[in-house]
Amino acid sequence: MRYAISYVSSAASNYNLNDIQNLLDTTEQYNNAHDIRGLLLYGEGNYFQILEGEKKLVEAIFDDIKKDPRHKNIIQVVGKNLRQGAFDGYKAEIVNENNKCDYELVKEYMEQVEDLDGQTQRVVKEMLEVFVDTH
Repeated sequence: MRYAISYVSSAASNYNLNDIQNLLDTTEQYNNAHDIRGLLLYGEGNYFQILEGEKKLVEAIFDDIKKDPRHKNIIQVVGKNLRQGAFDGYKAEIVNENNKCDYELVKEYMEQVEDLDGQTQRVVKEMLEVFVDTH
């Protein structure tokens, strides 16, 4: 059975955009290589992430994130077993003025959560909408 965790956090202030892009690239490569699916978005000093995969691995990754000095004010939004995974890969991107209005990109994010149960789907969609709209 697959497991999903979703959270929001703030980025530590001593990291620049190049550091953030390196984190996103490394995260995307690692997660795709380890069958972790989901999404990591960064915008204006904040992260939004959905991790989906084998429960022990997802929980271990989230424990590492909670210890990571690049994150602060971590708030877990979802943590639950899934009957079926929603994502078909892992993406990590910076949300900025150039892509936050990209309807196709936002639509793709929203379509990825269609297979989640109704309650989780609503929570994740609301979080995604707020994150993308405000960053």
